[in-house]
Amino acid sequence: MNSDKNHDVLEKHLKTLGQKIRIDILKKLSVSSNPLPYSILQKEVLGSNPNSVNFSFHLKALKNSDLMHTTDDGYALSALGGQILKNIVSIEKILNEKNKTIMIRTSKYSKEPFDSSKIENYLVKEGKVDGHLAKQIASEVEERLSKTNIVYLTAPLMREYINGILLENGLEEIRHRLTRLGTPPYEVSRYFDNDKISPDQLLSKLGSEVSEQFLLLNLLPKNLADMYLSGELVLLNLNYWSLRPLGFYIDSNSIISYLSKQKLVDINKLDKPIELIKLCSNFFNMLGKIKPYISEDILLGNFSDFLFKSISSNENSEVLINFLNSEILNHSNRIYDQKPHLSLEISSSNVFEDSNSLNMKIQSIYYFLGRLFNQIDQNDGFACPQIVFDYSLLRDNKSGYEFLRETINSPRSNDIIFSLNNGPGLLNSTLINVNKNNIKEEPKSRVVLDKILVNLHNIADNSKQNDSLFLENVQEKLNSVFEIFAHKKDLINRRLSTSKEWNRITSNFIKPESLNWIDDSLKSVSFFGLNEAIKTHCGIEIDRIENSESFAYNLLMFMKDMINEINKDQNENYILTQPHNDSYLSKHWCRNMGEVGNGPNKYCIDLIRGNSKLSLEKRVQIYKNFESIIDGGSVFTFNVNNKPIKELMAQISYSKVNTFQLK
Repeated sequence: MNSDKNHDVLEKHLKTLGQKIRIDILKKLSVSSNPLPYSILQKEVLGSNPNSVNFSFHLKALKNSDLMHTTDDGYALSALGGQILKNIVSIEKILNEKNKTIMIRTSKYSKEPFDSSKIENYLVKEGKVDGHLAKQIASEVEERLSKTNIVYLTAPLMREYINGILLENGLEEIRHRLTRLGTPPYEVSRYFDNDKISPDQLLSKLGSEVSEQFLLLNLLPKNLADMYLSGELVLLNLNYWSLRPLGFYIDSNSIISYLSKQKLVDINKLDKPIELIKLCSNFFNMLGKIKPYISEDILLGNFSDFLFKSISSNENSEVLINFLNSEILNHSNRIYDQKPHLSLEISSSNVFEDSNSLNMKIQSIYYFLGRLFNQIDQNDGFACPQIVFDYSLLRDNKSGYEFLRETINSPRSNDIIFSLNNGPGLLNSTLINVNKNNIKEEPKSRVVLDKILVNLHNIADNSKQNDSLFLENVQEKLNSVFEIFAHKKDLINRRLSTSKEWNRITSNFIKPESLNWIDDSLKSVSFFGLNEAIKTHCGIEIDRIENSESFAYNLLMFMKDMINEINKDQNENYILTQPHNDSYLSKHWCRNMGEVGNGPNKYCIDLIRGNSKLSLEKRVQIYKNFESIIDGGSVFTFNVNNKPIKELMAQISYSKVNTFQLK
C-alpha cells in the first residue's frame, strides 16, 4: 500500500516537473539569495516576452506541490524543491554528457572536454570570485551551453561566453579582471598587410596594445583610467607606463669615472688608440644597460666633455665621430616609434683652458653636429636626438653664425634647445628641467618618474567662466594626478625592485645611495590647451588683454602652490613643467566628447600663441613671468621671420631668456 502511495507522489511530482518552464523557475529561485517578486521572477524566466505563457498557472502548480513557497517579499525555493532540483540537474548533466561532449581548445593549444569545475576554479583564481558565486556562474554557463548546438569552443570564446553572463548579471568589475587582452583580428590583419611595418614593429605594436589595455582595465582604478580615456588627463608612453620610468639624467663624466674605477678604461692613456676604443665601446655599452629601463629618453649631461676626451688626441677624429654618431643614432632610435630617446648636452665646460683650445673645441662641435645631422638626413625615419646647446658657444664666433643660419633653415630647428650658460638646469625631450634644485652644485643623476598633463581647455569648458569653479576643477584634477603618480610609484617599484641590473645602475649612479630613487625621482605635472582655456574662460587670448594674462598667471601660480604644498607635506619632488611636442597633441583631446579634433594644431606647446601681434620684448616679458613659475621646465620660442642673424643674436642676448628654440 505504501509502495502504491509513494508511486502516486512520484508520478504527481514528475507530472508537475514535466514542463521545462517550471524547472527554469526553480533554477532561478535557487540562485537567488532573497525571495523574488512576481514581476522580477517573470522577467528572469521569460525575458522580453513575459506574456507569452500563463506564468501564474505554473507558479501555482509548483506551490501546490510544495516545491516553492511565498513570503511577503516574493517567491522562494522550498527545502523539498531544492533537493529535487539538485537531482534534476544531476540527471540533466548525465544526459548531456551522454548525448554531447563539448570540446575546449585550451590556450596551450590542446583539446579537452568541457568541465564546469574548471570554470569555478578559473573564476575564483583569476576573477577573485567567492566560491558560492563561482559555482552559480559555472552552472549557468553549463546550462546555456547544453541548450546550444556548440560542440567545439576555443578558450577565448569560452572567456567571452563567461564575460557575457557576468555583464548580464551586473558583475562588470569581475569581467574587467577576466577580459582577454589583445588586438582584434581585423587590426592585426591591417598591420600584417602594411609593408611599412617591419616584423619587429608588428610584434611590438601587438604587445604594446596588450600592455595599454592591461593598464587601463586592470592596474589603474576605473575613475582614473576614465580621466585618460575622456581626455581630461594625458599619460605618456601608455604601453610602457606601468613598466618604466620616463627619463634618466646622467652626467657623461660620471660614466667615464665609473668605467675608470671598474678598470674598464685608463683615462690617462686616451692618446693610445686601444684605450680610446675601449672608452667609446664601454661608454655606449653602459648606455645600453640603462636604455631598456627608460621609456622616453636618457639625457647625457656634459656630453661635449666625453666627445673631446674621446677625440682630442686622435688623428682619425673623422672616423671616430662617424662611429660615435652611429652609436648615438642606435641608442636614440627604437623600433616602436619615431621619437628621440637620447638627449645630448653640448656645454661650455672647462675641458680646455686657453682660447685656442676653446676655439678648436667649438669648431669640432659644429663639425660633429653637422656630420650627425647629415647622417640622420641620409637615413629616412631616423629620429634626431634632442640637442641641449649652450648658447654662449655661438657668441662672437663666425662658425656660430653659420651654425645658427643652417639651423634656422633646416628641419633640425625643432631638435635643438638653446640654453644661456646652461640655463637654470638641463632639459630633456619632454622639456623637464632635471637639475632644477642643483643649479650651483655638481649635477647628479636623476630619474624622471613620469609626466602627466592636465587638459586646461576641458576644464575651462566645464567651468562656465566661473573663476572659483575653474580653480576648484583644477584642484580636483591635480589631486587625481598626484593619485596616479602614487599608483605609478607602486607599479614601478613592483616591477623594478627585484631587478638586479636596475639596482646596480641606481647604486652606481644615483646618490646618496641611502635615498630611495623612486622618492627622489622627479614627477612632472604639466598641462596643455592653456591659450584655448584662457580664451574660453576670459573671452580673449592671453596676449591681448591684461585680465586674460592675469588669470593665466594666477592659474599657473595656483597649480604651483598646490605642488609646493604636497612637496612639503610628503617630502616629494613634483615639478610644474611646460607641455612639449608629442603625439598627444594630435589626438582628439577635444572640448566635447564626440567632437572631431583639428589635427596636430589643435593645441600648441607655446605658452604664448605663435601668431601673437605683441612685440618680441612684450612676449619675452610675459614669458619670463611664466618661466619663474614653471621652473620645472619651459622654453621660449623665437620666431625668426627672416631676421638677419646678427640682429637675431642681439635680440636673444638682450632678452636673457634661459632656454629657447628657433622657429
